[in-house]
Amino acid sequence: MASLFLRPVCNLQRWIAGLAAPLWLAGCATLTADSTPPSEDPSAATTAIEEVVEQPDVHYRPIPTDTLYALLVAEFAGQRQRFDVSLRNYMLQARQTGDPDIAERASRIASYVGADNLAAEANGIWLSGAPEDPSAHHAAAQTAIQQGRYHAALNHLQDLLRLSGISQFDYLAANSGQLSPDQQQQLLQRLRDLQQQYPNNANLAYAIAIMHQHLKQYDEALAGIERALEMQPDYLSAGMQKARLLAQLQRTEEAVNWLEDLQPQHPNNKGMSVLYARLLLDLRRMEDAREAFRDLHQRYPDDHALTLSLALLEQELNAHTHARNLLQSLINTRRYANEAHFYLGKLAYAEQQSDEALAHFRQVNDGREFLPAQLRAAEIILQRDGLEAARTYLDGRRAEWPEKTVDLVRIEAELLAQNNDTLGAIDLIGQALQLQPDHVDLRYTRAMLAGQLDNLELLESDLRHIIAQQPNHAEALNALGYTLADKTERWEEAYPLIKKALALSPNNPAIIDSLGWVYFRMGEIDKARTLLEQAFELMPDHEIAAHLGELLWLSGETREAREIWRQGLEQTPDSHFIEETLQRLNVELEP
Repeated sequence: MASLFLRPVCNLQRWIAGLAAPLWLAGCATLTADSTPPSEDPSAATTAIEEVVEQPDVHYRPIPTDTLYALLVAEFAGQRQRFDVSLRNYMLQARQTGDPDIAERASRIASYVGADNLAAEANGIWLSGAPEDPSAHHAAAQTAIQQGRYHAALNHLQDLLRLSGISQFDYLAANSGQLSPDQQQQLLQRLRDLQQQYPNNANLAYAIAIMHQHLKQYDEALAGIERALEMQPDYLSAGMQKARLLAQLQRTEEAVNWLEDLQPQHPNNKGMSVLYARLLLDLRRMEDAREAFRDLHQRYPDDHALTLSLALLEQELNAHTHARNLLQSLINTRRYANEAHFYLGKLAYAEQQSDEALAHFRQVNDGREFLPAQLRAAEIILQRDGLEAARTYLDGRRAEWPEKTVDLVRIEAELLAQNNDTLGAIDLIGQALQLQPDHVDLRYTRAMLAGQLDNLELLESDLRHIIAQQPNHAEALNALGYTLADKTERWEEAYPLIKKALALSPNNPAIIDSLGWVYFRMGEIDKARTLLEQAFELMPDHEIAAHLGELLWLSGETREAREIWRQGLEQTPDSHFIEETLQRLNVELEP
């Protein structure tokens, strides 16, 4: 059999590197040696290994003709984007030869196309032939993480550290967020055990902090990040995570101050500058935030997401000309065009340029702004040409976007309800439900409309249909429980529905209000008062104000009741909930 005396694959790779270079990029995440700060550049992964690992002497051995032919086919297939052919050939040769270089190539291709099972198989062959190759352990760890085999990944990362001094435990921890708390706790314990062996490893300390954050142990997480920064003060990833965690703990001012100290050390770090600007927004330091976003836009004019953020900030600060110019630039570059048309439409509508606003809203063709744009467009047509014209417009949009039929039907139903045709809205949704009888959003919308007409039979039927499909639908549970408590005396049925809803959404003020109201209706005034006051503190809504005011009034605290009702009317001057309560109690609010 003929053979060529070449180093298998490696010299072949060099020969055709220009053909397939984009495909064979190694590594998905940053690798960091203990002696160097972690890089933010994922492409540094392989470079870091190559710098740490001493290159072996080159040894040449023959390649069988059939193997060489298959590898050439694989390489040219890769260059032509036929990754299936390329991967098939490399996997076949890896299995037949057991050659670690061929298996490495197969692993890279499988990882690139997301074939995790084949990547794992290729990694196994690679490690069998080169058990002390840190690159093989790195690739095996990456694949194991992709497959959710975190303990296997940790084993490979330990070998990577032993062989090369490179730590990547933070990447493992960051990707473990979808694990159950018990599994996260087990992984945390293994990392702690490993820390006994490497007490001065900053990357390991940071990984442990990330695990604490997953487990909502925020004080421990912050302490862990601080320890990592003590070991390695220029640990950029840990420094930025400290700012994020402080913000999560509602210590945003501290986070901003920390970043202001950190930024001079990393003046060109875009991610840090963006985080700083967004935290300024969270603090409502609008002028400072605008200055920060303007600086970012000047430094990165081709970052269209930043352009959009700055445009929205300029709009909020009433710098409409600047906002309009930025949004128009997005349309010119055809990036974020849907968002740009939507916000230009809002600007035009605010300036009473309804035709211009309508033209922009019509051009929103996708994304999360699509439905709000259609609602606004329909409202403009309603004001200008009447209800039938608005319905005709929405009907046309349904023909263009059949996959959005349900949402457009809900918009049309809302228009009908706003124009005192709630029965028509219910009939419209009923027609849609004939085609999709189990559609939860349609059923919920119809139930709420039925409630406006005191059609409790239809409301209960639709909500129970939803709950049968989705027993943990908190909104449906709460709506049914509240209606039974408010409109009937079926309090024993209402109570468990609302309790379950609150367990599913414990900080929801609307559900807290519902539970307070059912206690009130059952005569348990003290329990009711605590909950209604809590709900009103969380959300001073007019409906909650009506309930809390009624409880206070009937408890003889008339002055306090009037004050609560006034606060509710400040939020919603035409509140029918407060108006109905005042009429029923024969109360007149003093001017």
